[in-house]
Amino acid sequence: MKRFFLVAIATVFFFLQFQLNPANAIVLTEDTLTIPLNESGSKTVFKAEQYTNGNRLFIQECTQCHLQGKTKTNNNVSLGLADLGKAEPPRDNLLALIDYLENPTSYDGEDDYKELHPNVSRPDIYPELRNWTKQDVEDVAGYMLIAPRLDQRWGGTIYF
Repeated sequence: MKRFFLVAIATVFFFLQFQLNPANAIVLTEDTLTIPLNESGSKTVFKAEQYTNGNRLFIQECTQCHLQGKTKTNNNVSLGLADLGKAEPPRDNLLALIDYLENPTSYDGEDDYKELHPNVSRPDIYPELRNWTKQDVEDVAGYMLIAPRLDQRWGGTIYF
């Protein structure tokens, strides 16, 4: 009887540990998935599948330097929408972020970072991005524009 009681308590404990809290669930609405397409203000609507793929790839390949949209190598520049918009050229739209993932430059746009920042055009240096398709690049760029709307911690400062 004592063993049954312990198993019952353990079962209830683990059941409660894995319950999903609806307050923490991500709700992907059309409004949430609508992002700026280009610098002239056109918009595009992402699909939930694209967001999910972008999230997966970002976590897999980008979070070692950009956990929650922060930048470990430069605490002054995040992947927050405000900082992306202040880059030169501005990187606060889908096409601009795709361009950055293909041809990275410094924040002021003056220096070519193809040998310093992971990108799909240099698989010899960054093999982790070797198998990314054009769709993967688009999905990661879109994820980076959607994530700040879903997580208020996105971007911001890294405290050491």
